[in-house]
Amino acid sequence: MSIPRLAVTLLLVCCSASVLVAQPKPSLRIVVIEGEGAVNIIQQKTAVAPVVEVRDQNNLPVAGATVTFTIQGGKTATFAGGSQTLTVTTNAAGRAIASAVNPLSSGSVQIQATAAFQGQTAAATITQTNVVTAAGGLGGGAIAGIAGGVAAAGAAAVLTKKGDEDAGDEETATIDPAVSAALGTYNLVTVNGVGLPATTVSSPPATCAVVTDNATLTLTANGRDLRYEVKETSRTTCLIGGNTNFQSGTTGTWTIAGNTVTFTGTSDNFVLDAATFSNGSLTMTARPPHIDAGREAPRVTTVWRK
Repeated sequence: MSIPRLAVTLLLVCCSASVLVAQPKPSLRIVVIEGEGAVNIIQQKTAVAPVVEVRDQNNLPVAGATVTFTIQGGKTATFAGGSQTLTVTTNAAGRAIASAVNPLSSGSVQIQATAAFQGQTAAATITQTNVVTAAGGLGGGAIAGIAGGVAAAGAAAVLTKKGDEDAGDEETATIDPAVSAALGTYNLVTVNGVGLPATTVSSPPATCAVVTDNATLTLTANGRDLRYEVKETSRTTCLIGGNTNFQSGTTGTWTIAGNTVTFTGTSDNFVLDAATFSNGSLTMTARPPHIDAGREAPRVTTVWRK
């Protein structure tokens, strides 16, 4: 039985319309994880670091994508070193962090995130607000949230110190807010812009390249005694003494002035240079605790986050 010509025409028109309407899925996209709608405090030099996740057409995270963060609209804020742009590489979870944001002037801040991977691109805009002081721009709920975050980090509200020995009494001293905000345990999240696991010592100069799997940095305070401890787990790409896995650590004291944290170590393991503290993140250069044939490991740029 033959199909009437009118039916064939309608069928072709229908199918052609379906082809025209169908839209391919975007091959690359950016999802904003943290930072949208955040409030940054100029006086305290605190800001919420934007975190984005790059995903493919199957909604899976893309590792190794290049993400460039650009602060738009003039000098409302800068990244480390006064730069308006920051380029990082997504980690194994497909995430990139724009750390060390420094708010400069009050008002709206727009940060453009542009991702590139194998010839594909995607973009997203993150909007934040700068205020001069917490009281000037945050509601009671937001202030309570900040206080809760500090408490969750293990920061004590007050410390006690000995008064006159003869009197035998004690007096209370309020802890430095900067110290209080910095207290807690930080996880190493990127090395030279790459998420963990990441190469901390390449070969050469080392005989065997070293890959760091994880590391933590803990800042504590006992009265005026400020202490820090680093613990890290790493592995080499070849056997050293019949082993490829290593654990090391170091301790020392720390101080904070403004948003700069300075470390004084008790050993040469994992030497930490001065760090920039911003909204629960520490950004610094460091020398890993791996020495080969008397040669010091080169310094790497690291980001640590609570």
